[in-house]
Amino acid sequence: MKTNKVISISMCVLVLQTVVCFAGQEKVDLKLRLAAGESHEMKITQIQNIAQTANGQEMNMKQTQEMVIGLDCLSVDANGVMDVEMGYKSVKMVMDGSMGRMEFDSANPKPIDPNRPEQKMIAAMVSAMAGCKFQMKVKPTGETSDVRGVGEMLAKMKKGIPTGPEMEGADKFLDKMFDEKQLKELTGDMMGVFPVEAVAVGDTWYDTKSIDFIMPIDIDTTYMLKSRKDGIAYIDAAAKMDMGDSSKPLEIDPNNKMSMQISGTMNTVSEVDENTGLTRKSNIAMNFSGVIKMEANEQMPQGMTMPMTIKGDAVVELIK
Repeated sequence: MKTNKVISISMCVLVLQTVVCFAGQEKVDLKLRLAAGESHEMKITQIQNIAQTANGQEMNMKQTQEMVIGLDCLSVDANGVMDVEMGYKSVKMVMDGSMGRMEFDSANPKPIDPNRPEQKMIAAMVSAMAGCKFQMKVKPTGETSDVRGVGEMLAKMKKGIPTGPEMEGADKFLDKMFDEKQLKELTGDMMGVFPVEAVAVGDTWYDTKSIDFIMPIDIDTTYMLKSRKDGIAYIDAAAKMDMGDSSKPLEIDPNNKMSMQISGTMNTVSEVDENTGLTRKSNIAMNFSGVIKMEANEQMPQGMTMPMTIKGDAVVELIK
């Protein structure tokens, strides 16, 4: 009986200590707070290892992308909503696979094989992206609206793409890739999604979105304030993603219809400046799997189903 009483008292003390501990924690109001006239640069480096199986043969490709993006705050209104200009400073892409190595660099263009139409299209896109800018409004919580200048950016990119039958579908691909509505969602994620209320260590918040970035994408993300130290908030995020629709072909190339269904996870660890809300550094781990279905055509009368896995890592760094 005495033992039970001792255990009960110990449990009460433990619960009381826990309540006091969390009650005494200082909360932080995580928000994006840029000042008019501020300029920053972010470097995004992404490495993906892609494995596909076609007709029993495995094909592996490693893809590395590197972008430097400029972020200029033009003005801030009375509600803290920022008018921001984003621009691609430089774009670099390297692909290693069964067809050899391909490199594309907006700062140092390399010669391409004139008989490879896909090289011509990617090289033109990479070259045209560098220097392109667009504007948008950004709320302190990271929500974006009023995206402007995308039409001019698209026109510049399309102007740089060579003409010819092998380029058929390139315009449609760019229209999907740089759709104003989807660009608004994607750029919001780049700068962070913050909770409406102040949070303490251990608190979580959520974000759900459905976008159509070339293909339909559903993303459910849970964020947690993991810890705080010296004005830096350490935030973990776990996202579940479903991409594509196996019943709907991608509207890119009318001569080669294909559909895709891929799902997986992204786990992110971020360091966020508590004063400005800017992400100083994020490390992202990606793991996806699914299938690509090619519809029957003249070159492939039977069609094809290709299992696919994508594993990769990405780093986002504030470099200015």
